[in-house]
Amino acid sequence: MTRWRAVVAGFALAACSEALVFFLTGRVTLVGGLAGSAVAGYLVGPDPADGAWHGLLSALSWGIVLIPGLVALAVVGDGPLPFPFEYLLPLFDTPGEATTGILVGVTLPNAAAGALGSLSRRRDEERDAWLGTDADVDTNTDTDEV
Repeated sequence: MTRWRAVVAGFALAACSEALVFFLTGRVTLVGGLAGSAVAGYLVGPDPADGAWHGLLSALSWGIVLIPGLVALAVVGDGPLPFPFEYLLPLFDTPGEATTGILVGVTLPNAAAGALGSLSRRRDEERDAWLGTDADVDTNTDTDEV
């Protein structure tokens, strides 16, 4: 089942960080989407499959906003391609290769980031369990009192 709050949190982080990077540098990167996917994966829980799914949903929801914005920037002015693709696009020979490269480049890294976010959550939960911070601890250490 999809946990939409995790997807919205990932979207919000991606939108805020990408807006900040764009206003500071005038360039568009896909790093904010990766960070948003990792946060969505972390928030959804310790299962990497759930993290990958929610990371992908977060990235796709962000892409629905980002792609028309990039097209508008390209039409209005000389809008740049997002960070990794400006260097990778000359390596593709046909439009099919470019389309496949772009689609794989914007989906797989975000799914992996979501899975890594979930694995990070699992590690944090295991550490907390090992430290005993999740357990109900009796603070009364004096065993002589009744």
